[in-house]
Amino acid sequence: MNRCGQCRQFIRRPDNQRDLCGAWEQPTSAARQACDFFAPLKPLRNNDDQESC
Repeated sequence: MNRCGQCRQFIRRPDNQRDLCGAWEQPTSAARQACDFFAPLKPLRNNDDQESC
């Protein structure tokens, strides 16, 4: 299951008491289940674009 803390829209700022969701600009937590706006931190690798040797 994907979590907020694995999303590019997850914002952790030391000056805030809570983490924020960049999509909704609402408080969240890293362990919360990801929503429909989940965007992985690193894009998934696409092997179709790589040339074969």
